[in-house]
Formats: sequence, C-alpha cells, structure tokens
Amino acid sequence: MASPSSLQGAMPWRTYSQCMRRSYLRSSPTTRFISTTRPLRTTHANPLRTAGNVRNKEAEIAKYRRSMTLSAAGIAACAVAMYGVIQLDMFGLDAKPTDAADAAPSSSNKTMKLDGPDGFTSSPSVIRIQGQDGAEQVSTGTSTIPYFPSTIQLPKTIDTTSVQSGQELGPSTEQEEYQLLGLGIRTVSFLKIQVYVVGLYVAKNDISELQQRLVRTAVNPPGKHTQSVVDSPGATSATLLVSTERQQLKELLLDPEQSDAVWDAILKPDGLRTAFRIVPTRNTDFLHLRDGWVRGITGRAQRVAGAAPAASPGEFQDESFGAALNDFKGLFGGGQRKNVPKGQTLVLVRNGEGALDALFQADAEKPARFMGRVADERISRLVWLNYLAGKNVSSEGARQSVVDGVMGIVERPVGTVVQKVI
Repeated sequence: MASPSSLQGAMPWRTYSQCMRRSYLRSSPTTRFISTTRPLRTTHANPLRTAGNVRNKEAEIAKYRRSMTLSAAGIAACAVAMYGVIQLDMFGLDAKPTDAADAAPSSSNKTMKLDGPDGFTSSPSVIRIQGQDGAEQVSTGTSTIPYFPSTIQLPKTIDTTSVQSGQELGPSTEQEEYQLLGLGIRTVSFLKIQVYVVGLYVAKNDISELQQRLVRTAVNPPGKHTQSVVDSPGATSATLLVSTERQQLKELLLDPEQSDAVWDAILKPDGLRTAFRIVPTRNTDFLHLRDGWVRGITGRAQRVAGAAPAASPGEFQDESFGAALNDFKGLFGGGQRKNVPKGQTLVLVRNGEGALDALFQADAEKPARFMGRVADERISRLVWLNYLAGKNVSSEGARQSVVDGVMGIVERPVGTVVQKVI
C-alpha cells in the first residue's frame, strides 16, 4: 500500500495533465492551411498583369468586335441582295404554269381559234389562256410581262408621204391581223438578267406563203453541202412534210452553221410580212436597244464579207448599205424619245418589200406612234437573223419557240389553214 506522502507527490502532476487536456479540448484551431492573409510572393509583380498586356488585350477585343461587325454587315448585304433578286425576278421563278384545265377555253363561248399555225406544242414555256377581250394570251415565262397576245393588229400599209416620223397612227388606218409564231426572253450577262420579251408574228394572209417557203427550203436547202430533207419522187411539188422530214427541217433551222443560209432564203424574197413585238421587262432606252441591233448587223455583215471571194464586193459592202445603216441608227436617236419604261411596246414590222417600220406604243389604250422607216431590206433581214439564225442569237428561247411554231405549220398541207369554232 502506498504511503500518504507518495500519493500527495503524484496529485499535482495528475491535476496538471487534466487541466491541460481540458484547455486543449476547449480551444478551437486557428491555423489556416489552404489560404493565408499574407501574400505568398513578395518578389516582383506578375509580368502577365502589366499595363502593356492589358492594352494588347483591349486591342484584340476591339479587333474581334470589328470582325463581328463586318460579318454582320456582310450577312445583311447578302440578305438584301437575295431579296432584290427575288423581287426583281431575274430568273423568272415567279412564273407559275397555268393548269391545263383552266387554260383550255370552254366550248360554250364560241371563240374563233386559228387551226393553222398551232405551234408551241412542244414548248414547255408557252401556255395559252383566255384573255379578257376574248383573244388568247400566251405565257411568257416571266412575272414582269406575264402574257403576250396570240394575235395583234398592225397597219396594213403606212404611207410615209402622209405619215411623218413621230406622228400617231389614226383610227382610220387600215389594220391587219398578225399571228404569233414564238416568243422568248432577251437576257444579258452570265447572271441572265432579263431585258425584254420578244415575239415573232406573221400576217395571217401570208401564212400560206411561209408554208411554201418552208417546204421549198426542205426540198432544196441552200448551201453547197446541204442535202435535201425531202428526197422522194415528186418532192418539188410537195405541200407538206411528214414527221421525220419535219424533224430534219427543224435541225436544219437550228443548225449553228447552216441556219444563216436557210433563214436568209426564207426571209429575202418579197411577199412575207412579219413583225417583232418587243416589251421591256425593266426600264431601258432606245439607244441601248439600238446598239445591240447595230452590233448584230455589223457582225453579220463582216462575217459575210470575210467569207466572200476577194474579187467580189460582197452584199453588205456598198455605200448604200452604209447609208441604210445610218438611217437605222437615226431611227432610234436624235429627236426621238430616249427612255422606254418597262411594259411599253416597240414593234419592228418587215413589210412585203422588206422595208423596216418602227412603231412605238406607250399605252395600250392609245394608238401607236410611227417612228420611221428604213427602206433597204438588208437591214431588216439582218435584224431578223439576229434572233433566228447562227451560233449565237439574241434570244435562244425565242428561236426555239419560233422553230416549234413553224413546225406546226409544215405539218399541214399548204393553203389548208382554216378556222373552226371551239
């Protein structure tokens, strides 16, 4: 058993340890192992946080903002351009084909329809509908000038001694009906910007003459190396062409090399009255139209002169042709009205002698105005060839449509163009 003195010596240490334990448990830890109130680094400042780097960063931000602004402006410009293309209908996308059931005229209206040059049977862009005045209308393929009349009334003759240039043709002028053969759209540049709609018309009383010329061309096509389309016995007295012969004639009329001579042989003789009806799809002027025709005339005249023998002066090399070309230029310049707003009508008429008459109609309700005449038939023939013959024409769609139209003529015997009540 321990002595009292030993117990008394051990008590202070026990008491001291208990007090230390209670003091330790009562106190809370104040040490911070992760963060500290004192800076960890007392050396030089961070080089990434200098004033120069801040300025560089602000410059980069400004650069990014400018790029974003330019991108937004480009997107807005593209959107405006697309909207403009859609509104102007440069590619004719708004033209909607008319349903065949709606396009067919009813049998109860007793409308007179020409059963001769039906034409356009294979052209997908031509759709006939019944017009408000009872005349048939033909779809053009563009929403700006949606329809062309299938028939128009033009002066039978114009006496230049009594009708001056710029004078309106009075209601007493004797009229004659012309039938539409084909139409198309004149476009420029690789963007295919539409300039005007053009249609070729022929006098109804001259349709039989056109039939005879087409059949004779098939029998004896012009050109040194061109073979006859019709090679059967009695071909010289042929009055119509069968399907295979019509197809060969069509290829001949569209041939880039031989079509010049073929159409020249059809147009050159007297006695065939035709007309081109031109309606701009956008605002233009006579000088712009004239320059296009003059380039075509001079280009063809130069090609013919280059192909002619050196000893021969050539058909288009004399002084009278130069004078006639100057008359044609003056027809659309000088004191004539300069502007041609869209929707107004210009008609180039080739009369029975080949003379070219220009008529301008600003309003459908008003009479046409006589602009003048070029008597030399070579001028009108070269203008017509610009649309119908050669490798490059003013309107490929118009040429295709005209050829499709004349194919409907040669499938019927000459002189059997009749009318019937639908």
